[in-house]
Amino acid sequence: MLPSPADQVAIGDLLARYCLTLDLDDVEGWVALFTEDASYQVYGRSFDGHAGLRKMMGAAPGGLHLGGPPVIEMDGADTARTRRNLLFVDRTDGVSRSAVYTDELVRTADGWRIRNTRCRFITAEGLADRPAR
Repeated sequence: MLPSPADQVAIGDLLARYCLTLDLDDVEGWVALFTEDASYQVYGRSFDGHAGLRKMMGAAPGGLHLGGPPVIEMDGADTARTRRNLLFVDRTDGVSRSAVYTDELVRTADGWRIRNTRCRFITAEGLADRPAR
């Protein structure tokens, strides 16, 4: 099912904030985009809950996050799935990594939030849990 225009705008805003809060090193703002029980899979690991997300970001490099527009599929009135691409450019060495994200979103009293996300890197062999070296 396609999203309503209002949901499409709200979900697009959520995912734009995902990138901008990271670019501005606003870890707390970024964590607030997730549900309390969120799960984030990357590098073959899972980081769970707000504490796990903060731990992950404490070890992550900073840089520029350029997100493409999401493909949104509604799964009922209050849940959605998205697929989006993202280009990350490391601020220390300029090395870039490209990835595809799959997300599960849920409508909360505070608006749309990310409940689950999985990051897979684009490599010569296809999508992988780790970027090419």
